[in-house]
Amino acid sequence: MKYAVYTKWHWPSGVLSKEKIRDFHRQLKSEGTTAEDIIWWVIDDNHHQSLVVYPSLIAAEAEKADREADREDAANSRDLVLLEETMGPIYSQLSQL
Repeated sequence: MKYAVYTKWHWPSGVLSKEKIRDFHRQLKSEGTTAEDIIWWVIDDNHHQSLVVYPSLIAAEAEKADREADREDAANSRDLVLLEETMGPIYSQLSQL
């Protein structure tokens, strides 16, 4: 069963540009993430939310240490603050029906 990780973030200095976010996603893809998809959206100048879709809970747990290391780096280098995180199995996905 697919597994989702949802997060909400605060950027005190402002959300990164669309190009920098895409570069970050390209880097993750080139490094071999097992995530099937990562979706980011901007709420306002200082907040964004994201949804990461993994093929399974096992895959999400396998990358948990990497996610936490990336988050610590972002918190230290950009003052990025994780406001909310929710994780759980995906019961239905329209694109898969």
